[in-house]
Amino acid sequence: MKLENLAHHINLCVKANNGIKLASWLSTNEPDHVDALRKANIGSTRDSLSKKYMNKFASPWDEICIAHLLAVIAISENRMEDAYKEQASMVNAFLRFFGVQTNWVLTPLWVVLTELRQLAHDGDVELYNQQKLTTCCEDAARICNKAFTMCVTDRTSQPAESRKWGVYRAVNIVLKCYFKVNRTNLSKNVIRAIEANSDIPSLEQFEMTDQVTYRYYQGLLALLDENYSRVRETSDPPVYAYICPQAEGELSFAFEHCHYSSPRNQERILTFLIPLRMMKGSFPTVRLLKRFPSLEGLYGRFLKSIREGNIVEFDRALLDLEARLVQLNIWLMIVKVREITVSRVFRKCWLVLNKPSRVSIPAFHAALKVAGSPMEIAEAECLVANSIFKGFIKGYISHDTQLVVLAKTDAFPRLGVRVLRNGF
Repeated sequence: MKLENLAHHINLCVKANNGIKLASWLSTNEPDHVDALRKANIGSTRDSLSKKYMNKFASPWDEICIAHLLAVIAISENRMEDAYKEQASMVNAFLRFFGVQTNWVLTPLWVVLTELRQLAHDGDVELYNQQKLTTCCEDAARICNKAFTMCVTDRTSQPAESRKWGVYRAVNIVLKCYFKVNRTNLSKNVIRAIEANSDIPSLEQFEMTDQVTYRYYQGLLALLDENYSRVRETSDPPVYAYICPQAEGELSFAFEHCHYSSPRNQERILTFLIPLRMMKGSFPTVRLLKRFPSLEGLYGRFLKSIREGNIVEFDRALLDLEARLVQLNIWLMIVKVREITVSRVFRKCWLVLNKPSRVSIPAFHAALKVAGSPMEIAEAECLVANSIFKGFIKGYISHDTQLVVLAKTDAFPRLGVRVLRNGF
């Protein structure tokens, strides 16, 4: 297929406002036209193509067709950095056309942006293997953000034809790019742009796939910010009590509405939802973990340690999995969950002593030693005080007598009904 034929097919799509067909002609993953295009233009370079075709087609389609062909050739030759650069050139040219159109061009926009992001990843892998600075993904994030801005700022189209109907799909692609390059701080800017624009249709009016992806990233951002919803209790002095973190609400929605045929996406959501629920004392079932073996490998040892009150095994698992937990930004949550394991040790001590209304600090200190966590008695008293504050134990400490005075009923409340404070 010669480049003239590609331009002809594109021209027909543009005249008919056929976004789906246009997307297929601009894709580097459509084997039929891609193979024909590559075979008919073997050995072509940018200089030779520019001399032959530049200004021959209506702008910007001359740039788009040339860059598309060069990206196809680079991919076939496994030159991924060059493929990304050509795809980036093609997308920038396409955005000049996109900015004066209505929402019929959203489908081809999703295709070229998605492939841009994939090629950016492949390009950075190639650069990393060559021990060079990886820049493709950051550049892709900038281009995707430009596309998002063009969706948000559509002021001329009729509401039904507005490019604003592409806002959430565009912002999801941008968020994927920002998380890929670990620039999550920039994510707040695009979210603020959405919240500040009252003309954008509500999230509920968009496709469920866009809602799930957006809520997933909202949950991750809330998780990183430790953004919890709190209400003031009527107690004196007032206490800010943890009700339900925004992160859990967003991730719960994403998991409940994630399509059943996307187990990989479900696993990604559960990777962060499970430790959030664990902080509240709600643990995943064995059946759920068996569906996702990698999650069982990540959390199975912690869950077993909590049920057994085995501090030593919990700490060993924390050390073994530290690198992975830090990479996922959930290490701190698992450290907080350790307090549940400590409270289980105190509860076992209380049960062994036949549920007395008063337990000495030395008794709890001895229980911690038996559990494999030797420490000074003052540190043990501190752990008991922390358990009382976090709601694991109902009672108070008499420091002078070194006694823990427990509530007459429900001295060790169930984890799901305890009052949680300070985000845990």
